[in-house]
Amino acid sequence: MGEKLKVYSASFTSFYYFGGAIIGALVGTRLKFPLFFLVFPVVLALFKRPKLGLFVLILMLSNITLVNNLEFPTKNMEFVGTVKMVQNGSSILQLSFFDGEKWRGLGVDVLIYKEEPLGTIVYFVGELRKRSSYPIYYAKTDYYVTANNYETFVSSVFAQFEKFRKFSTVVEPFYQNLFGNSSRDENFIKSGLFHIFCVSGMHVSLLYLFTSYIVGILTYRKGLRTVFSLFLPTVFVIGSGMGLPSLRALIMLYVAGLLRILDYKINAVNVVSLVGTGMVLANPEIVFSLSFYMTFFATIGVLISENNLLSNIGGFLGSAPYVSLINPVNPFSIIATILVSIPVQVLLFGLTISYLLFTLKLYYLSALLLYALKPFSWFIETVAIVFAKFPLIPQHPVVTFAFAMSFITYIGLVFESKKQKQELS
Repeated sequence: MGEKLKVYSASFTSFYYFGGAIIGALVGTRLKFPLFFLVFPVVLALFKRPKLGLFVLILMLSNITLVNNLEFPTKNMEFVGTVKMVQNGSSILQLSFFDGEKWRGLGVDVLIYKEEPLGTIVYFVGELRKRSSYPIYYAKTDYYVTANNYETFVSSVFAQFEKFRKFSTVVEPFYQNLFGNSSRDENFIKSGLFHIFCVSGMHVSLLYLFTSYIVGILTYRKGLRTVFSLFLPTVFVIGSGMGLPSLRALIMLYVAGLLRILDYKINAVNVVSLVGTGMVLANPEIVFSLSFYMTFFATIGVLISENNLLSNIGGFLGSAPYVSLINPVNPFSIIATILVSIPVQVLLFGLTISYLLFTLKLYYLSALLLYALKPFSWFIETVAIVFAKFPLIPQHPVVTFAFAMSFITYIGLVFESKKQKQELS
């Protein structure tokens, strides 16, 4: 009994370190700690405070590695790099710059307001300007040129997905909303379902859970179940543009899958927090991304839940506080989310299978599956139309706080339920 209580009291250790990484990066925008401050974590560890020492070390590292101000010899510089992620109407670049003598890695991601295929080589002359969110720099170009006359595995998969999107749109235009082209349909926004139709961590987590359920019917072998469950989400993330939120969620799922194969018992909050901490240390500027926090908490909400229905509620509650900062809130949107939860999972699974058939040039089978999925898309659109007629609550900090408290309460209830089941067993 006492041992079980000890397990639960240590449930959020990694979340503690995740908070330290975020604090360090945010402080870094105003204050950079000198390198000799790294001696403090060592001192704390020597005085038998290893957890506190590790917290301070992570905080220091995220602070020191944050690139806040870039300085260049001249205003207009030469930049070259590749498209690492694709968003609606824009791309995120990984760049190098020419300092007059040699090419040097830039070290931060840069936004360009042009949507280019994944893996495209980009060269431009211009300057980088700061913005208030991730990526914290965007490109102001005077000369701009691209090249995509080479092929990598990622770029070829993405190109194939582009062809499939056009193919599937002929059958049902709605399908593209789940594969990288988020709809701006007012019914989705007013019904509170818009978060479902943005390619995000919630998409990836739900696809993983549904795939895992299907694979679990076919095999009980843990290793095979984990590998096959991750296959479709991986294909989905690459093909939909390797968007930052979906990529983060996929990495979190891979870590969770690896720990599951190794029989290392760790809860979802710790898994997601561990990956989140690593992401902040590798790229501290993501602390300025609202979608980063939305993906983080939505993924926790999905993974801690005990069944497919609750996973959708958890994902909704995890993302709701951040959605409420951007758009007015439909108070009945959680009901709409529950209604469309299973159809959305079926569509994500079916569309990814249809894509694989399309890739194998089994076009008739791919089209047949797309037609078979149409009733699910019709149902989702009908739910959106009905719930869009309900009144909206204006954006307000109180609404955001209420959603945040609802999510915290939900997590508490889930863990309390798991604790009671463990005690009874």
